[in-house]
Amino acid sequence: MEARALTDLVAAVLPRAWRRESAWHGEAHWRCVAATGLTLGAAVEGVDREVILCFGLLHDTRRVNEAYDPEHGLRAAAFAGELRAEGILVLDDARFAVLDLALRLHSDGQVSPDPTVGACWDADRLHLPRVSIEPDPRLFSTGAALGDAPLSAAAGLRENRAPAWDALAAAALVR
Repeated sequence: MEARALTDLVAAVLPRAWRRESAWHGEAHWRCVAATGLTLGAAVEGVDREVILCFGLLHDTRRVNEAYDPEHGLRAAAFAGELRAEGILVLDDARFAVLDLALRLHSDGQVSPDPTVGACWDADRLHLPRVSIEPDPRLFSTGAALGDAPLSAAAGLRENRAPAWDALAAAALVR
């Protein structure tokens, strides 16, 4: 993907996202997860940074409430499929399969040996303190998520606001 494709994706997703203004699961959280995932991705061998950005953007765009919503990952994956069918989400089959898996199962309490899926899930879990849940270290898929530093960095993002989407898109393209 190129920067333009990523910024076009963001521009297409934001107006179609559900509960975008949510304090717990809205756009500010999506940017935090994307930023955290990209940071983890820099420390984990073999990650796909563009898929991590797409996950951060899409993972909670189909929540129907702030509490228990076990189907939101499935709906987010279906939304990603719609965007791909429209030519807005430009990923080949293999990369889309990784994103689809990460979206579908991100709140099911699993770990993944896939470095990209693991970084996605860990990034979201590092932000659980925002809803008064302490992350369980046994549910981190990557070593990069362990310890106090990643939790502190995630808290700093929440307090100081994550970067804007254009900066996140540029960071996703860094090799």
